[in-house]
Amino acid sequence: MLRSRHLLALSARLRAGAASGSAAAAQAAAATTSPLQPAQSQLASLQAWTTAFTSSLHLSAAGRGAALDTVAAAAAQRQPAPGAVAPAGRRRLSTASDVARQAAPAPRGTSKAGSGRSLWSGLFLLAPGALAAFLGHWQWERRQWKAQLLERRRSMMQSEPLDLFAAEQEPDEYSRVTVEGQFDHAASQFVGPRTRQIAGQSKQGYLLMTPLRQPGSHRAVLVNRGWVPAEWRSDEGMRREGQPAGTVRLEALLRHGEDPSTFVPANEPAKGNWFYINVAELAAAAGLPPEAPLVEVVTEEPGSYIGRGPPSATEVLGGRGHIPKASLALADESYPLPKSLEDLMHFSVMPSDHLNYAATWWTLSAATLALAVKAVRQGVKAR
Repeated sequence: MLRSRHLLALSARLRAGAASGSAAAAQAAAATTSPLQPAQSQLASLQAWTTAFTSSLHLSAAGRGAALDTVAAAAAQRQPAPGAVAPAGRRRLSTASDVARQAAPAPRGTSKAGSGRSLWSGLFLLAPGALAAFLGHWQWERRQWKAQLLERRRSMMQSEPLDLFAAEQEPDEYSRVTVEGQFDHAASQFVGPRTRQIAGQSKQGYLLMTPLRQPGSHRAVLVNRGWVPAEWRSDEGMRREGQPAGTVRLEALLRHGEDPSTFVPANEPAKGNWFYINVAELAAAAGLPPEAPLVEVVTEEPGSYIGRGPPSATEVLGGRGHIPKASLALADESYPLPKSLEDLMHFSVMPSDHLNYAATWWTLSAATLALAVKAVRQGVKAR
């Protein structure tokens, strides 16, 4: 088809060139025979060139028309007859909808590559979902353990007291015991500093550790008498009020030492600096045998010590508590201040907090696993 079009156009140009050559020859002859008529010769040459150009345009149009007719005839020959079946392996795009459908991208996840990505995404989400479920289960176990620990501690603190000096073996921690003897105030040790919060105010102080010896025997215990302010160490008048003389009888709880964290410095017994309770070191510094037990004086009044102290000013203004008399007049307090039973039943993370953590982890696990299952189903379905 293209070759025919080029041949027709070439023949038209040849004819136009021949006509132009004849006109030019006639013009030249006229010019030689009639040199005195230049204007007429130029006019005749222009008319001849115009005629030749018009003829070439007509011939080119005719050639294009013939070429288009040839293409239309070839297309009609390739068009299948009505009702005929297209040959195998060929697909005819006869309508605009077919063209749009052919050009439109495949839905996401329906191709093999998309299904593979969806499947791997689902499998990848299974790991964090399982990890969140494990953490939720771990928090639930921590809650159960801490609830049992608090219940056991409460039952031990509410049991009948034992005479510690008469006991053949040392009871368990938090057991109620009684001791009778005389305080050795000169051998007292101060552990701290320890901050006490009361009515929104912070006050620095120490824990007072005083040995108590049984008269007429070598039995002795180290007594944690409670919290004292920092000036209590240097104020003799304040110390005199908090140093009972003679034989005293105490009802306390048997305690062990403290486990210091990474940021707590080591004790310095030679300098008298104690940052945490180490029973053996404190007993040796107080002149007691290293196996001397430690007892802690407690009170039935709630909120007299650090930790779970009296309500703050904000809580009082909000109607959630009351200000005790000692909070309004710190000068009326008597030192040392022991812990309350409520203080010993408090953890930084209570069982209710563990339950909240477990619920959070389980919610995250359920959401993540739901996304994982959905992605895996889409990936398998697309295959």
